[in-house]
Amino acid sequence: MPAPAAAPAVREPPATVWGALRHVGPGLILSAAIVGSGELIATTALGARAGFSLLWMILLGCTVKVAVQLEYGRAAILHGRPTLQAWNLGQRAGGGLHWSVHLAALFMLVNMAGQGGVIGGAAEVGRYLWPFPGLAGWLLGLALLVGLLAGSGRYQPVEWTATALNAVFLAGVFGCLFALQGTELAIRGRDLGEGLRFHLPEGNWSLALAAFGLTGIASGEITLYPYWCLEKGYARWTGPREDTAAWRARARGWMRVMTVDALLSMLLYTLATCGFYLLGATVLHARGELQDGPALVVQLSAMFTEVLGPGVRWVFMVCALAVLFSTIFANSAGFSRMWADYFGLRGWLDWGEETRRRRTVAVAAWVFPLLAAGCYLGVGKPLLLVVLMGITNALYLAVVGWQTLRFRYLLSPPAMRPSRLYDLALWISLLAIGAMVALAVHNLLGQL
Repeated sequence: MPAPAAAPAVREPPATVWGALRHVGPGLILSAAIVGSGELIATTALGARAGFSLLWMILLGCTVKVAVQLEYGRAAILHGRPTLQAWNLGQRAGGGLHWSVHLAALFMLVNMAGQGGVIGGAAEVGRYLWPFPGLAGWLLGLALLVGLLAGSGRYQPVEWTATALNAVFLAGVFGCLFALQGTELAIRGRDLGEGLRFHLPEGNWSLALAAFGLTGIASGEITLYPYWCLEKGYARWTGPREDTAAWRARARGWMRVMTVDALLSMLLYTLATCGFYLLGATVLHARGELQDGPALVVQLSAMFTEVLGPGVRWVFMVCALAVLFSTIFANSAGFSRMWADYFGLRGWLDWGEETRRRRTVAVAAWVFPLLAAGCYLGVGKPLLLVVLMGITNALYLAVVGWQTLRFRYLLSPPAMRPSRLYDLALWISLLAIGAMVALAVHNLLGQL
């Protein structure tokens, strides 16, 4: 199915890093999605349970998957197609769709349930700040706010909102870390050394795998990245594929811009993720096991109250609300586009008809958070839902990795072959992902 038609808008790519920074944006949206439930809930809980010993896992989860993200961005520029349409190129099976597209639909359904833990955690925070509406009122209010912000189906409001949310939670977590260094809980060099020993303590497999699946760019965000690259304009500015030196130069130039965008987002979410983990390992580790349920976020707020005093718990709550809301907002905006892509492949809409496509995206952006809120009301355990989402993300990386190989070795034009250093980074990423998927399967089978 062809990509949506657009007026010719070919642009020459910027030649400097500063020029590239002026064209970033898709990665900022991903950062808003990434620095959310994985960081505030799963990563912090992992630090509380394991201390500093799994800092290496957090760093691995944040950095090792970025090469796969880059390959998905390259594919979007080379083919001008969103993820599922690109996945559907080549061999097909069952209803005219590639098998990976069917798995993508299943993953999106499970992810929607997992997002219930995110919006539920946000509602619990909101109820603490202002209890009058009650939990159901906060869930409904947050879901409607997500619909209002993401329901236009346009790119620019999503990027602006995501950038603002990034600024709020980064300021909050680093403000607390700096304050921590002035207390008896200050992080020492030996603590960081312990966290980099590549040791996995017993009893933390599930949470560690969830943290790997959720921290850094998870499989969901990887598959969403091409949608944002397309809407930003990288493929449109490159122009339709031509067997000319000029087109190849433009494509490589916009790929360099996309690479700057991806690396900037990696820097942001790595800093934020490590900040949350260190707070959990330092402040919460000595407090014992976290209890899942409505009081989970209040327990996590001890990160701030024990460092800055009980009077500033509202600072943590505002930061937590921004973090969790950013995830449900960015994922609602992203997965609404992925659902529209899937509906187009099923023949239920014409992806190239912009008006109908935007209307479908808008409807999905309203429905997604409402269904997630309903899942939370039915389960009521945010950590359980988030860990389920994390393990599903880790398993789904197998599909993402397989399609990465197809993009690189079957669908990439020979004239656009990347460097050997790029291929080395890509294979390191794929091998690490494969190892984590194998561990996830082994862990799940051991629990049956």
